[in-house]
Amino acid sequence: MKFQSQDKVVSFETDFAGGKIDQLVELGGDDFEILIRPENEPINDSAWYAFRVHSTNPRHINVRLRYEGGSHRYEPKISHNRVEWQSAEHLIVARHPGGQEVTLRLPVSDQVLWVAGQELVGNKDIATWVDTLAQFPFVESSLAGRSVQDRPIHRLAIGNPDSKEVIYALSRQHPPEVTGTIGMMHFIEALCSDTELAKRYRTEFLTVGIPIANPDGVAKGYWRSNANGVDLNRDWLAFQEPETRSIRDDLVRLRGEQEKRLWLFLDFHSTYNEVFYTVPKQTKLFPEGFTAEWLKSLNGRMGDSTMLRDDGHNAHRSTSKAWVARELGIHAVTYEFGDETDRERIRKIAIGSAEEMMKILLARKANLSPTASR
Repeated sequence: MKFQSQDKVVSFETDFAGGKIDQLVELGGDDFEILIRPENEPINDSAWYAFRVHSTNPRHINVRLRYEGGSHRYEPKISHNRVEWQSAEHLIVARHPGGQEVTLRLPVSDQVLWVAGQELVGNKDIATWVDTLAQFPFVESSLAGRSVQDRPIHRLAIGNPDSKEVIYALSRQHPPEVTGTIGMMHFIEALCSDTELAKRYRTEFLTVGIPIANPDGVAKGYWRSNANGVDLNRDWLAFQEPETRSIRDDLVRLRGEQEKRLWLFLDFHSTYNEVFYTVPKQTKLFPEGFTAEWLKSLNGRMGDSTMLRDDGHNAHRSTSKAWVARELGIHAVTYEFGDETDRERIRKIAIGSAEEMMKILLARKANLSPTASR
């Protein structure tokens, strides 16, 4: 979408990957209204918006975000180069009590201003990141499959390719959940670091990572779904979609044809705070008691209750963690970061959790029988 004010001074655009507004109306003067709708209904309330705006004359404009089928969730982030972002909650000058409307007062000039619910971390950004990591001799990049609209689903394999011990991680089944992807990126980078711990871990374990499981939804600026309008994290029973089938087949192939031993499955998401969603604590999984030990170590390291645990959330629905725990018998965690959590704190939590995981897994493997859980 491209829109220009009647006086040809102010211009809005969404003609970029992840750009999303559904209608724009000039109300008069310096006032504009943007309508934001979901791709389908009913839907999880994760209303996404992203646009560029610039003006031939420096000025302040009022932009009202009006939501249909949802409400305001993501506080605005702004950038002048699409790379460096800052939170811009201070630009909100009015809020509807129910979240159906929010008004922003934006400083605009001939320098393009990017405005979005979260930082734009899209398919091209991830492809560049994957290519950078693949320069390490211990990282191999490939494709797990392709999406409905034939976009690549990137796959990283980190560590010893001959190891029988595997950790599996994915992110971005839900397009707007950017902090989950940011957290996963820091997590993976910690596994690739030059520390003695990471080197030992990479010798003993192979980590497989899928940084964007829903590339179509990310490209289209969807709230929740893939190109077929399906919530991928509710498709882990029917497996109707090529994205979930590709990841399932990869997991099954690792366990079956390649005779690997799967230890842990992580699905990175974002919500309102940091939390581990797990299956019920009494469920018998391999390795025994891992999630509880990991969580205790992480919170001890951070010096607070950084990460909560909810072991009843969607326990019996067709989610990735439920399917993996049930079918593969290993610990499976939906790893959630807060939407508005400070990005430096996300980095510290992600690195801390990666390092504590590596310590525990190395200790567990040293004391494990060769045939356990294969």
